[in-house]
Amino acid sequence: MENRSLSKSKYFAVFATTTLIFTIGILVGNYFSNQKLSNLGELQNDLRIELASIETGYELLKEHPCSNLKNVPQTEQLYDLAKKLSYMEEKLGKKDENVLQLKEYYSLLEIKHWLFLKKYKDMCYVNITDVLYFYSNLGNCPNCEKQGYVLSYLQNKYNDVYIYSFDVNFDNGALNIIKNMYSIGTEMPVLIINEVAYHGFKDSDGIEKIILEKD
Repeated sequence: MENRSLSKSKYFAVFATTTLIFTIGILVGNYFSNQKLSNLGELQNDLRIELASIETGYELLKEHPCSNLKNVPQTEQLYDLAKKLSYMEEKLGKKDENVLQLKEYYSLLEIKHWLFLKKYKDMCYVNITDVLYFYSNLGNCPNCEKQGYVLSYLQNKYNDVYIYSFDVNFDNGALNIIKNMYSIGTEMPVLIINEVAYHGFKDSDGIEKIILEKD
């Protein structure tokens, strides 16, 4: 009888411990889920603020052209947002719905900044290079990740090279216009360097040659 009581106590202790661990797991999971949602909300707000900032900067540029020739306004803010977005993509996954929505919104922000840059070049006669990089995350572009690393290297090496990355699978009006302008199909990666399209992977030497030929 005493052994049976001990056995019941043991099973109860195991059950209680298992339940406690399970409950803690749920609580921890909920905490990190809430943290993720909070971070997403903050990032979304950042994107909206930066979009408004770039739009305002564009208007100011028209009123006061070439007042700041040392750098293109809002560029650092744009790159900071890209890092935040990459972090969220790494934590939540490339196919997470919230991440995809933010990336699409960010792509519109990039297009706005690119137009800003083109106007800046034309009005101020600044010798800078703009690169539009189209890639795919659907597993059908084995060289896209490698191309991204090459572009990051060049962006860090040259202060006058501005790179904008776009997921070719996003279907929005503004991005579709650019894809049609440069006859971008389904084979990735594609680079648009100073408004000339280059299809397929290009190493750093190949891209640098194009940049230097422009100079």
